[in-house]
Amino acid sequence: MKYKAAATLLVLTMSSGLISTVQADSAARSTTGNTSASISGTSSAAVTSKTASITGQALPPLTLKQAAEWAQTNSYNTRTAERDVERRRMELKNAEKDLGNAFVDFIDGEYVGDESSWRNYNSSTLSYLASKKQAQFAKDQIYFNVMKSYQSVFVAENQVKNDLEALEIAQAEEKIALAKFARGKLSEYAKNESTQARSQAEQTIEQGKIALQKSRDALNFLMGQPNGTAYEMVDRPVYKEPKKLDIEIHIQQLMDMNPNLWKLEDSIKTSELNVRYFDFNSGAGAYDLAKMDVDTAKEELDKGEKDFAESLRNLYATVKENQKKIRSAGRKSAHGKRGAGAVPQKVGQRLNYRAGAEK
Repeated sequence: MKYKAAATLLVLTMSSGLISTVQADSAARSTTGNTSASISGTSSAAVTSKTASITGQALPPLTLKQAAEWAQTNSYNTRTAERDVERRRMELKNAEKDLGNAFVDFIDGEYVGDESSWRNYNSSTLSYLASKKQAQFAKDQIYFNVMKSYQSVFVAENQVKNDLEALEIAQAEEKIALAKFARGKLSEYAKNESTQARSQAEQTIEQGKIALQKSRDALNFLMGQPNGTAYEMVDRPVYKEPKKLDIEIHIQQLMDMNPNLWKLEDSIKTSELNVRYFDFNSGAGAYDLAKMDVDTAKEELDKGEKDFAESLRNLYATVKENQKKIRSAGRKSAHGKRGAGAVPQKVGQRLNYRAGAEK
């Protein structure tokens, strides 16, 4: 699936409330300083080193493309949409054959065809075209869900790495606190507080590992792979400044890609067909109702387009605000002010950790 289609789906799904915000760091931060013996078995390198399945066998790296291909094959929605396209194609083919077999006659020197057959043919055409659009949308949606889940694994991995660095700091501070307490230079309360901070950091790491596996299993579910499988993710997301765009022009371009608007447009066409091929044996009152259905369908499309445009404008404003926050956090991290005197190494690491978490 093309990245352009997925990017388009990103905007569409966010506007309809189908997406939750996913944040991914552009690059993994390496652990600095000496890691104590108590966390040597759970270092940040161990989080993403050699991946292994639940059987302990080494697994190959996983690209985003491969993950999307497995998910497309595994997706019930995609398979159902493709079967629906084939069904609609066969219905259209049969409707086309019925046109040739329909009863025809000449009245007052003019050719008169079977309106029922033409109504069925036109209706089948609309259904077939709509099913093709829906099938493509289903594929794009699967790709987008895989991309979101794939990147969420990086987010969870980075969080574990940050938590490991925090634990390293907490252990070092506890060691200092214990040494000061032994020499009578620190109160028992302060010593216990340091120990509690280290214990909390250890618990945070365990929680982070659970969250990481949940992220991996969410991707495994989409791909049809066993829970507990841990792949080496190779397509690391990199933040790039979005290109400037005219939101109003962009809204018009996205109108044709919104499946909800497709359905509203098809509803208008179907209503118009009901009027064009109306069976007057149903009575004049029913004909008036059929014409009202056309007007109602047009109003619903107009409202749908306005709501969609407004949701995109609000989303665009949110994106612009988030971009400002990212730039501001980047400037603070790169040009942070230093106080008088040297900053201890561990304190500097703590500041870097917090800055990274804010991103």
